Amino acid sequence: MAELANELDVDAVLGVEGIIRDQIPDFCSRESQVEMARLIADSIENQQSQIIEASTGIGKSFAYMVPVFLCDKKVVISTGTKNLQDQLYFKDIPLIRKTIVNARKTALLKGRSNYCCPHRINHFKHQKQFQKPDMASLFEALSMWSLETISGDIGEFSALAENDRLWFYATSNADNCLGGDCPEFNNCFVTKARKKAMDADIVVINHHLYFSDLNLKQDGFGEILPDADVLIFDEAHQLPDVASNFYGEQLSQRQVELLCRDIIEAELAEAADSKQLQIPTDRLAKSVADFRLALGQFSQKSDWSAIQHAPALKQALTYVEDSINCLSEALEPLVSRGKDLASCFRRLQSLNQTLQHFLEPEDNQVNWYEQNDRGFRLMLSPLEISDLFRSQLDQSSFESVFFTSATLSSQQSFKYYSDRMGLGGIDESRFESPFDYQKQAILYLPDNLPDPSDNQYAKLFGECCRELITAADGHCFILFTSYRMLTWTAQYLTSKIENPLFIQGEYQRGELLHQYMESNRGVLLGTSSFWEGVDVKGDRLRCVIIDKLPFKSPGDPVYKRRLQLVNKQGGNAFMDVQIPEATISLRQGVGRLIRDINDRGIVALCDNRLNSKSYGKAMLESLPAMQLTRDIDEVKAFAEKAFSL
Repeated sequence: MAELANELDVDAVLGVEGIIRDQIPDFCSRESQVEMARLIADSIENQQSQIIEASTGIGKSFAYMVPVFLCDKKVVISTGTKNLQDQLYFKDIPLIRKTIVNARKTALLKGRSNYCCPHRINHFKHQKQFQKPDMASLFEALSMWSLETISGDIGEFSALAENDRLWFYATSNADNCLGGDCPEFNNCFVTKARKKAMDADIVVINHHLYFSDLNLKQDGFGEILPDADVLIFDEAHQLPDVASNFYGEQLSQRQVELLCRDIIEAELAEAADSKQLQIPTDRLAKSVADFRLALGQFSQKSDWSAIQHAPALKQALTYVEDSINCLSEALEPLVSRGKDLASCFRRLQSLNQTLQHFLEPEDNQVNWYEQNDRGFRLMLSPLEISDLFRSQLDQSSFESVFFTSATLSSQQSFKYYSDRMGLGGIDESRFESPFDYQKQAILYLPDNLPDPSDNQYAKLFGECCRELITAADGHCFILFTSYRMLTWTAQYLTSKIENPLFIQGEYQRGELLHQYMESNRGVLLGTSSFWEGVDVKGDRLRCVIIDKLPFKSPGDPVYKRRLQLVNKQGGNAFMDVQIPEATISLRQGVGRLIRDINDRGIVALCDNRLNSKSYGKAMLESLPAMQLTRDIDEVKAFAEKAFSL
C-alpha cells in the first residue's frame, strides 16, 4: 500500500483524472488548486518557503494536504482556529488518507485548556460549592466521562458548552498544572496528546499553541511540539495579531484573585497547621481591589504613560507591590510542605516579575491597560514583531515554511504582510479563484449615503439595509465595525421588517449561526468575529451588507504607537499601515458571500468613502471583479433573476 503513495504525484490525485474522484464523486479538478499543490510539493522537495494567497474556492487545504501526505517529511500544520483544526483532522485528513494509501501517522494537538484534567475534576467534585444536586451530578458525569474518553477533548462532553465557566475547574492551565508532580500524571490527556504528536508524521495545531511552544522553549521549560521539517500556517493573515499577544505579557485582576484563592486552598490541604497565609493573602486581594477603584477614575483603555503619575494610582500600586512582597515572605517557608504550595509560590514570583516588566518597559514595548466592571488587565505589548518572528523562524528546524490564506495581499502587493512578519526574501505567489464573480455576484455602492461620520448616516444606512433585505427576501448578513452601530440598526430594523433577526450578543457565536441557518429569511447582524471563518454556502446567504470600511481604531494604545513610529521613521502611517490592514479585513468580509461555484449574491458596501476618497478605487480593485452598480434598481433586477423571486 505504501508503494502506491510513492508512485503518485499531486496531478495524479487532484488533476482532471485524479484518484480523489473515487472518494468525492462530484469533485471538479481546479487548475489553480493543482498549481498550488505543485508549488508546495516542489518547495518541500527543494527546502524552500512560500507566501501563498489562495483565493476563495481554490480548496487550499487539499492543495497543501496532498503534498504533505506524498512527502516523507515531518510536518506541522498550524491553523487560525480550533474549528479549522477539527475540520482538517476529522474531515479532510481521513478523506485524503483514504485516497492516498500510506502509513503516515497523524495527530491533533490543542492547548492545555482544551483537555479535561482528572486531578482537578476529582479535587473539585468533593468541594462544598459543588455539592448541590445539579452540580454534583454534573461533576459525577464529568468524572465518569474522563474515565471513558480517549482524547479528553472537552468538545466531546456535550452536556457542557465549551465556553462554560465550569470548565475552569475541570481543566488546567500553565499556572495551576502540577506537571510531573501530579498524582494523575499517568492519566493526563495533555501528556498523552503531546506524546502522540511527538510520534506523528503530521501534526495539526493552532497558532496559539505554536507561540505557546516558542514561549516554553525560550523560558527553558522544554517544548510542546516535535521538531519538524515543514511548517504550514493556514489562515496566516491572523498571525500578526496572535504573535503580538504572545510576545507580550499581561497581568489581570482575575489572575491575582485566582492565585489568592488557590493559596488558601493549598494551605488548608498541605499545611493546615500554619494558619499564616490568610492575612497576607487577604491583604493582596484588597490591594488589587483598591487599585481597581483607583484605576476606575480613568478611561477604559489607554496608554499607561498617560496616567502613571496620578497620585492615587501611584499610592494604590505601591500597596499592591508591598502586599506581593509580604505574601511572598509568608509563603516561601511553606514551599517544602506540598506541591500546590510550591506551585503557588512560583506563580506569585512570576506575577511580580510581570508587574515589574510592565512598570519598566523596553524601548520596543508599549505598556497599557484596559478595564471594565469585572476587573482590569495590565498589558505589555511589542511595537513590532518582525525581528522576533523571523529570528525564531531562522533558529528553528524547519526546512520549508508556508504562509497561506485567502487574504494576505493589499492592492495586489504582499509588502505590508511580509514587512509586518519579517518575511523579506521569501517567494510570493497568488492563485486566483475559480469562481466567475462577474456572473455570480453584484457589488452595490450606494451613492446616496453621506459620510459615516454624518448624523444622518445611521438612519439612511438602516433604510438601505431594509431595501436590500426586501430585495433578497432575507438571507442576509449585516457586518458592522462597531457594536454601537449594530445595536442602533437592530432596533431600527425591528420595526421595519418582518424577517427574523439574529443579533450578536444574544447567543454565543456558534449558536447564533446555527439558528440563522435553521431559519427562513433570516438576517444576521454581527461585528468582527463574523467577518471571517464563517462558511455559509448556497441560498442560505444571498446578501452581505457592510456598514463602514474596517479601519482599526487609532485610539488603541499599541496601534496608536505603531502609527506614530511609522510616521517618525519617515513613512505614511495611513497609506502604509491603515489602508493595507483595512483592505485585508474588507476582503475577508466580502469573502463571506460566494463560497461555492453555484452561489449567487449581493455585496453592499455602504461607506461613501469608496466613492469619494482617492484610496477608495485601490481598495475596490483588491476585491473580486464583480458587477458594479450604484443603482438599487439594478440590484433588485439581479436579485429577482438570481433568486427566482
